[in-house]
Amino acid sequence: MSTRVTGTNFENIALKHLEAHGLILVTRNYRVRDGEIDLIMREGEWLLFVEVKYRRDAHFADVLEQIRPEQLSRIRRSAMLFMLQHNIKEHLTACRFDLVVMSGEPLVIEWFKDAF
Repeated sequence: MSTRVTGTNFENIALKHLEAHGLILVTRNYRVRDGEIDLIMREGEWLLFVEVKYRRDAHFADVLEQIRPEQLSRIRRSAMLFMLQHNIKEHLTACRFDLVVMSGEPLVIEWFKDAF
């Protein structure tokens, strides 16, 4: 199975998990020239930019350590472009960056709100 197919499968699982907690999908796989956001969701008045990660071994390393500063910059830049393209005012809209991590067998899902 390709990494793209694997990624899509875990994004689907994360999406269902977040929707089960009342979040509403705005868009998924938002891509710009230099970045991508896996899921963009609404939680009440909040606009959430969600990064989805899967690791086979839950003991491998702290997932927050695995996200490089360059990747964080690309996600933030992509979020800003999304907001500009959709005429969403940054100073009027509550936004946050969440992280959904899945690992192990059986699958464990962890949702980190305001992760970065």
